[in-house]
Amino acid sequence: MHILLFIFYSLLGGYGIVKIPFIRKSGIRPALLIGLFALHVLVGCLHNVIAWRYYPEHGDIWRLFAFSISDSHLLATHQFGQLLADNSGWTYLSHNSVTFILMFLNLFSFDNLYIDTLLFAFPVFFGNIALYRMFRRRFPADPLTAVTVFLLPSTLFWTSCIHREGVLYMSLGFLFYLLDRIFAPAAGGPPLRRRSLYTCCCFLLIIYFRTIVAALLVPAILAWWLTEKPLPRRQALLLAGACVGILAILLSVPPLSAWLINLLNHYQIEFLQLEGHSRLYLPALDGSWSNVWRILPAAVLNGLFEPLPGSGGQRIYLAFSVELLLIWTVVLAAIPVLLGHRASSPAFSRCCLLFSLSGMLLIGAIVPFAGAIVRYRSLYLPFLLAPFLHSLTHWPPLRRLNQRLAAWLPDPGSIS
Repeated sequence: MHILLFIFYSLLGGYGIVKIPFIRKSGIRPALLIGLFALHVLVGCLHNVIAWRYYPEHGDIWRLFAFSISDSHLLATHQFGQLLADNSGWTYLSHNSVTFILMFLNLFSFDNLYIDTLLFAFPVFFGNIALYRMFRRRFPADPLTAVTVFLLPSTLFWTSCIHREGVLYMSLGFLFYLLDRIFAPAAGGPPLRRRSLYTCCCFLLIIYFRTIVAALLVPAILAWWLTEKPLPRRQALLLAGACVGILAILLSVPPLSAWLINLLNHYQIEFLQLEGHSRLYLPALDGSWSNVWRILPAAVLNGLFEPLPGSGGQRIYLAFSVELLLIWTVVLAAIPVLLGHRASSPAFSRCCLLFSLSGMLLIGAIVPFAGAIVRYRSLYLPFLLAPFLHSLTHWPPLRRLNQRLAAWLPDPGSIS
């Protein structure tokens, strides 16, 4: 029965993908759209298999699925008190959000994780399409950069399974798509008020699922906005002065300064207390700002470059090592071009780099496990790669590849 249900939902999802206008306006051929969606679902199911085979106690994926079954039983037997106790605080509620999603999906899958993965893939794929369309506009004549939204291995691997990364990636896709429509009104779409409302909803969703990602988005979006629409000199100076003042207060007032460092220390302690087979060297924070500077080299190494080839303890990490090596090769090749101011879309590129680098550095400072680093970093890699890869579009091999990719698209002018 589950196999027939999987086939039915697959056909239904494929029909929706080729008929829904928002997806069709991506400019991708229907057959390729179905292929990309099928790849997304296939990797999600493969992730479930790998988690069952290699992860301790089958990993978070199967653990959350088991929780969803037990919580559904609590609801069915009217044991609301126990369910409320398990979600008594904001932290528990946020962490259990994926369980709630699984409980809902189980109603349609009859408690089958692979069918849940297929159903979960559909809204996440919408977010991928939104980010793709936005990249096509911001990085013109460069379908290769936009296609990386779908194909980066670690991003695909961690956003295709039922986890918070999938919801966050979907939310980021819609958030940047809507911000692009706000900053460039000529792009068309719903009225400004409605766009702003949708944007706030996406941002609130990111806050709910991972507050730190929302916090890192704020300076990145401000940099994009101020570069896109520069303020008059007087307003710019006032804004700069206000930012410097706020930063000085945060760092100099003992209670506020202690709150920031203690928050960072709290997150790191939570990870250091865990057990895992891919542990990396990471000095412990001691609650002082001077110690933050001392762990900076390890944070840079772990957040930006781990797992190195051979580290991590699992063979699957080699694929992520190769991916990271290729990304940094592109970055090194593109730096001279960027320094020469030949890259287009500098406003959005600054946003991408500020968001991705700050996120990866923070991950390196608090997470001591290669596997967890790959997972958390998967959200940031598309934004790190895009500006550098786009700056190399004049390189003959990439130019030819872009020409071939463009030939597979039915009507590049339909992208909006």
